[in-house]
Amino acid sequence: GTDPAALAALLPTLISVRLAAGDLDAAAAEVARLAELARQLSRADLVAHAELAAARVAIARGDGTAVAHLEQAVDRFGALGMPYEEGKARLELARCHAEASSPLAEVQARGACRLFERLGARGDADEAAALLRGLGVSGRSATRGDRDSLTSREREVLNLLAEGLSNPEIAERLVISRKTAEHHVSSVLGKLGLKSRAQAAAYVARRGADG
Repeated sequence: GTDPAALAALLPTLISVRLAAGDLDAAAAEVARLAELARQLSRADLVAHAELAAARVAIARGDGTAVAHLEQAVDRFGALGMPYEEGKARLELARCHAEASSPLAEVQARGACRLFERLGARGDADEAAALLRGLGVSGRSATRGDRDSLTSREREVLNLLAEGLSNPEIAERLVISRKTAEHHVSSVLGKLGLKSRAQAAAYVARRGADG
């Protein structure tokens, strides 16, 4: 029909059908339609869905933009309070990182597993756990807020986050590279289920510092 809202609701499914059929050009065209409808309707949720759909097309094409789209989708779904969709985006992102042999694959897979477990989405949680096992780590996700899941280095990073240090300052304090500091920060936030450095500081304030 001609109802933009109804069309927008159906487009993510249509895009999945196009991808399953291997019609990548048609899928990309539907992604563009979805993004335009999101703009016209001023719907932040549709923007997030468009980013996820764009990532799936990029994965199918192997054009290297999937990670950027998925990071946007994760952030947007998280900000909108859409945990199931955030989990799906995190799982896709974990797979992309796994293909690139990035340590961030474990962080994202654990984040997805935790979200699915909290929602009772057992099939999706099992899928995330299987990916974790494929990465050579326990398929059981860390419990939200469980500092025992952190390594000793990650505990140090957590305490420095609580002091308000930036990634470059953490790198200097621990005599590590900035990239390594960035990885540790991402891992800490992912394992504890935190979305920001401010939440990390609040976490330590509630529980006290731990070396």
